[in-house]
Amino acid sequence: TCPEEVDEFIDILEEAAEWLHSNNIKQWPPGMFRTPASRASMLTGIANKHYYTIDYHHPSEAGTYKREIAGLFVTNYDDPFDEILWKEYLTNQGKDWKDALYLHRLVLRAPYKGVGLTPKIIEFVEGKVQESGRHFLRLDCLAENERLRKFYGTKCRGAGKGGLEELPTVWNPDWGLEFARFELQVVPF
Repeated sequence: TCPEEVDEFIDILEEAAEWLHSNNIKQWPPGMFRTPASRASMLTGIANKHYYTIDYHHPSEAGTYKREIAGLFVTNYDDPFDEILWKEYLTNQGKDWKDALYLHRLVLRAPYKGVGLTPKIIEFVEGKVQESGRHFLRLDCLAENERLRKFYGTKCRGAGKGGLEELPTVWNPDWGLEFARFELQVVPF
């Protein structure tokens, strides 16, 4: 992942935002990734190695391969957004909200949906959890996105592995949104 790819990242995220909007899902409003602040945040995330691409290599007639970004995802450890969604609940459970790697903005372009890439991404992120010395993989989505909640909760890890544990939702009064939260303990205590 490099800064020169930021425009393609924005395009991929905006494609997803448009799809969500066209399906009446309020996750990401179209245009939100094209703002200067969003672009600056992405460039910082890229510099800090929080953005990852899912690359697909198409064979060409010349016998070479052409790289295409099939999707992307973001990881972080201590984002203020995650603190808002997780800290109070986890503190009440006797857990530390920073004892996790948080997965965000997992997006696949349309031709690559349903071909088994998400379980590979989850497995990769599980490895990053282990490398970091943390115990959990966590992610969230809007609570009203039933389709995504079902996917995360039942089969995002692939055949035979199931999904992540869905925890209680959280309402954020400042945003007027309810979020579903998911967790997987990757490393035992």
